[in-house]
Amino acid sequence: MKYLYNLPLPEASTNNESDRLGQRLAEMGVLGEDSTSVESIASEAADLRLEGQIRWGEDISTMIATELDELADSSLGNLPLFRRGGGYSNAGYYEIASADVDPLHANQRDVWAWTLDLTFVGRQATHFRAVETNPFQVDHEFGNGLQTMIAVPTSARKVRWMNLDDKSTELAEPVETRPAANTDMGVYDLTDASWYDPPPFDQDAPVLVYESAYSNDVRAGARVYDTRGYDGKFSNSGDGPRQWQTVHTTEHDIDNPVVMSNGLLRLWIDEDAGTVDAQEWDSSTDSWIDVGLEQPASVELFDVDLTSVSMIRDHAQLTFDVAGDLFALDAIVATGAEDVLFSIPDGETGPIPTDLEDWLNPIASGGIVDVQGAKTLVRRREVRR
Repeated sequence: MKYLYNLPLPEASTNNESDRLGQRLAEMGVLGEDSTSVESIASEAADLRLEGQIRWGEDISTMIATELDELADSSLGNLPLFRRGGGYSNAGYYEIASADVDPLHANQRDVWAWTLDLTFVGRQATHFRAVETNPFQVDHEFGNGLQTMIAVPTSARKVRWMNLDDKSTELAEPVETRPAANTDMGVYDLTDASWYDPPPFDQDAPVLVYESAYSNDVRAGARVYDTRGYDGKFSNSGDGPRQWQTVHTTEHDIDNPVVMSNGLLRLWIDEDAGTVDAQEWDSSTDSWIDVGLEQPASVELFDVDLTSVSMIRDHAQLTFDVAGDLFALDAIVATGAEDVLFSIPDGETGPIPTDLEDWLNPIASGGIVDVQGAKTLVRRREVRR
């Protein structure tokens, strides 16, 4: 099975796959190296075209087709294309140039035909994965910790801090390992980089550079799911197909409970019921355990506004009805975090109402720093000596 990011592209129904390197390329020798530098000077077509069909029944096929359509319109970039187990010559990082996703028959939704045009960005041989950071201080009453943590899968290799000023690097070591549902996470502290010592947070923060298998890096991401009314992410008590739809864009209509998840924590948000619940991953039983939030009678969820969906950090603004008055809180679920980072938005006046604070306290982070991690790529030549 091939995947584009976390989206399955069934190979049994793939009609066509073709390299369309329809570019005029300029090649020139590089002094002192046994390779050539290839520079694209004019692009006439996407680098790779994939075509196929989704034939998994109306429910699952429609869900996957919708995910593909959303992914094509999203702001997510540098998407890994890979086959689990390897052995795929076109594996690499791509941008979606265009996508056509339509039902094969106008009056049926059980089979969808799709065409993807992808623009090649690089592959593991040319790029490292990286997490850029831009820490800033948030406002809430749940604590005052200044920890600056980010996380990557423990399977990551060659992990280093990179200084953007002079491109220098130094080895990075995790300060903690956290078992998660999909893959264990190594947690890194930005202040371990020798040149970084916040606060204040106005200095250039370090970039964490690492090498990781495409599939492992995808497993370590943060997700927003539309539950589509299902209690479980997978059917058949966890043994069947996925039932929850991955949300790739903030323009996704929220008609069902949504779940913000990072493999350690699930934040359940149900606008219709006016509730917020949470689950924690229990590695001893390999199962999700209810946190047991106690919602006061005076508070209910009023509105959910999904404001940012990325690979490792998801952000929503939650508005609550607190005894007849509205109060908004930003909720951030980041990769590797064991808690939700709540923050009073700029347009809101604190403090947080006591009943709301008591309700969310069991899942609220005591830290006041949003690292704002963003996954990107760094060319290997940038970290060469």
